[in-house]
Amino acid sequence: MLLKSFYARISLLFLAMILLLGATSLYIAFEASRLLFGEVEQKLNRGYAANIALELEPFTAEDFTEEDIKEAIHYMMVMNPSVEIYLLNHEGNILCYFSEIEEEITYLNVDLEPVRSFVESEGFKRILGDDPRNDKVKKPFSAAPLIINGKEGWVYVILRGSSYDSSLEMLRNSYYMRSGLITFIVALAATAVVGLSLFFILTRRLRRLSEAVTAFRHGRLQHRVSMRGDDEISALGYAFNDMAESIVEGIRQLREAERLRGELIANISHDLRSPLTSIRGSLETLLLKESSLSGDERRDLIEVGLRNVAGFQKLVEGLFELAKLEARQVSLQKITFSVAELIQDVVLKLQPRFNAKQLDVSYNPAADIPSLTADIGLIERMLTNIIENAVNYTPGGGSVSINLETSANGLVISVADTGPGISKEDLPRIFERFYRSDKSRSRDSEGTGLGLAIAREVAELHGGSITAESPGSGGAVFIISLPL
Repeated sequence: MLLKSFYARISLLFLAMILLLGATSLYIAFEASRLLFGEVEQKLNRGYAANIALELEPFTAEDFTEEDIKEAIHYMMVMNPSVEIYLLNHEGNILCYFSEIEEEITYLNVDLEPVRSFVESEGFKRILGDDPRNDKVKKPFSAAPLIINGKEGWVYVILRGSSYDSSLEMLRNSYYMRSGLITFIVALAATAVVGLSLFFILTRRLRRLSEAVTAFRHGRLQHRVSMRGDDEISALGYAFNDMAESIVEGIRQLREAERLRGELIANISHDLRSPLTSIRGSLETLLLKESSLSGDERRDLIEVGLRNVAGFQKLVEGLFELAKLEARQVSLQKITFSVAELIQDVVLKLQPRFNAKQLDVSYNPAADIPSLTADIGLIERMLTNIIENAVNYTPGGGSVSINLETSANGLVISVADTGPGISKEDLPRIFERFYRSDKSRSRDSEGTGLGLAIAREVAELHGGSITAESPGSGGAVFIISLPL
């Protein structure tokens, strides 16, 4: 379970990298020091074989024996006991050798190519030669030409003999390796502590982000992650918070849409059921009492059915019209016309409604109202819906005031009535389809509940807006803004 966390994995990776890096560093340091020491030793002793050759030359020019040169060689070995001295003929074969170690050599021939290269470079070029005791390693050496029995020969000196290797191995296994290992372990521990602490601090924000995501997944939608800084992890935290806000807002909108859908279905069911029930009742009465009904009674039943059919048709047409407007499937047939005259025509068209309720209607257009380029049919429908709404909600003997003026953004049309007003709870929702604020505003049966929704869509389709206000003194004011 522990290895599943990001912190544990990155910590193990970090420790593995430290171990690998430390081991590699130790190996490279050891090999570099060994090679450097060998190169320095070879250059410092580059003339050692030449001195030996100078001492041995009188003894090896003609028939020599090993006994003839033992004394001179012994003197050389006393001066530097770690070396091994070999005399080679012109083919590289070992004629004799001298070493503190008594054991026999393994190989009786030495490759002369490195020897000649060493002599040609006068010992300044780092060259490794054969070790007659071990063919798997190459060692630093010193060499010089020597006439042996009248022929070309060589003095070949291994500067690190077997005794030197044994001593070096003991030293390596004791002081050097112990010091190196102690230094490595201390450095590893310090680096691990510092590194793991830094990883813990750096991954803390990732853990917070993981906790926030887990909490959000388990339904705590208000949980957010606290982030500071401007690096990638902070950007991820900010993105999570923004995403969470978007999801919460989306859920809220879905719930609101579901609520509106439920209300829409309920309202449509009610508004469709009422006329259908009335029509069915009229028809059933005609069928059941056809013989006993007088002509006037039949006519009344037929007129009731026709009024309900007309209302039903009006409702269906309103639904189709609103659906097309909301889907922006309406092509605007724009022309330039006078809004002031259009409002006057709408008022005249609704004059019978005003007279029936004995409403006092006043229309006050400002002077020099500019023409408007828009779809005159849709604008007339919007104005009719707004003014009809005022008629429906204004009690008999009340008044409706219509004003037209210009503003910096275009035209402003206000329609005010003296009805009961709109409550604060209803104001945000009065432009929803089928929404009815029956608690504060009674309305007659002629409305479909779609007029204000259609009016808002028409205004927005023209780049304008409609707002509603309800002053504390009573009544309602609808304000239409249209850009010129």
